[in-house]
Amino acid sequence: MRVDRDLPVVAADGTTLLVDHIHAEGESSGVVVWIRTPYGRKQITSMAKRFARRGADVVIEATRGTDGSGGAFDGLTYDAGDVTAVLRWLRVQPWFAGAIVTWGISAIGRASWFLAGAEIPEWRLAIVQDAPSELRDGLFFPGGAVAGTVMLGFVHAVRWQADHPNASALRGMAASVRGTRKVKRVLADLPLGTADERLLGHRVDYFQEWLAHENDDEYWARFNLRSGASGMPALVHLATGWYDTCLASTLADYAALRAAGKRVRLIIGPWYHGRGAVDRPYRDDVDTWIDAAARDTSPTDSAPVRLHVSGADEWRDLPDWPPPGHHPTAWHLQPHGGLSPNPAPDSPPDRFRYDPADPTPAVGGAGENWDGTAGAKDNRRLEARHDVLTFTSDPLPADLEVIGPVTASITMRSTSEHLDLVLRLCDVAPNGRSTNLCDGARRIRPDNTPPAPDHTRTVTIDLTATAHRFHAGHRIRLHISGGAHPRLTRNTCTGEPLTTATTTRPTDQEILHTTEHPSILTLPTAHPHR
Repeated sequence: MRVDRDLPVVAADGTTLLVDHIHAEGESSGVVVWIRTPYGRKQITSMAKRFARRGADVVIEATRGTDGSGGAFDGLTYDAGDVTAVLRWLRVQPWFAGAIVTWGISAIGRASWFLAGAEIPEWRLAIVQDAPSELRDGLFFPGGAVAGTVMLGFVHAVRWQADHPNASALRGMAASVRGTRKVKRVLADLPLGTADERLLGHRVDYFQEWLAHENDDEYWARFNLRSGASGMPALVHLATGWYDTCLASTLADYAALRAAGKRVRLIIGPWYHGRGAVDRPYRDDVDTWIDAAARDTSPTDSAPVRLHVSGADEWRDLPDWPPPGHHPTAWHLQPHGGLSPNPAPDSPPDRFRYDPADPTPAVGGAGENWDGTAGAKDNRRLEARHDVLTFTSDPLPADLEVIGPVTASITMRSTSEHLDLVLRLCDVAPNGRSTNLCDGARRIRPDNTPPAPDHTRTVTIDLTATAHRFHAGHRIRLHISGGAHPRLTRNTCTGEPLTTATTTRPTDQEILHTTEHPSILTLPTAHPHR
């Protein structure tokens, strides 16, 4: 194994970028795996060597403003001129055989989407894991709520890599765990606008820019790369997890790439952010696609979609997403915390009070952390809180499979015009354990959800998706609360500016379930797989 480090590539504006070239002695497979990273080259050397052992020449590019490369890093974009410069350098290397594969997780994978605007005839395959092509709705502001741990976790990771460019991957993982804990402590205080200073000791321009443009559609449209799907290579390998923060964006990317005529492989595992990278079957699947790209052929025996079905604990191959044969089924919220396929009788609303001074905590669910707090968790302690409502079905008479998008329409009243509504789908076992499957949120403001004359609001919430088998005797449960802090940073409920708000105001919510004002959970159901 040979590693040539700190090779200079000069961009058109004179900026010097640094790249590493990793390759094994012996015959090459003829493919270059190009990795563009803002996180430091050393951190992913072990992954690069895995590709090199299979015969690939691996090029790791430290993106502009990171790990010794010149210029400035702005947190969101990658300079198009840098793509041109690295390609020009790559094409004259004696070991370049004319085939390019890109690989990346998270921000490294997002860098692949920036190549879609360039003409790269040699680009045969993009391997993209847990990486959003669209940032606002799909990552930073899901449903308009503020993904505090995602934002600050990214800020911390970039700063740590800049300070420790030669750290091992193991040190990086340990730093990620410590960083997650520090981020949570920082988000315990207000205002949000000083969180970067409290985290790192100084302001971070791109973090401030994100907060300042929370509701600026024009600003975020510039960073939505999904419209460039037609410029991606003929083969695209996507992966995400049911508990990954990028799940919604990846599902939308899959649809856009298929519509653009690409051969797409979508894998969804029982993972949170980044966890799939250590899954051997997933890695073997990636290797199969790289081998096909090296031969300039299309992979055989690969269904478009492969996903893990929890409850059944099995992997399933599907012809598409959403899967055919799964039909939306309405489950109506009932009085006294019930949930049923039958419409609810007229009944008084259920109520809860949300207090931003004691925000409803996040338990499990989507996460980017390796500290053990993401993923499927027992929700019973969360459900025991006074600020969480639960609506639960009777024990199921037979197995029920739910595979596909999950949505809900909730009719409510509130004493505030500014609040968050957070929903969560759970499987309740006969012993009472309540395990979260998927969730979603909506930030409500006067301009995006105005009340009706009777002061009710009908709020539609996307809980993204799941693939799960509810066994006979288990029950379906829906949570309703006003927050999931600090994963979704608390809504102060005052309407004060996001960056400077320090005052909090408790709010009272009513959840309605009547003939005139139903509240409905919609599940994509089918008979269990035989």
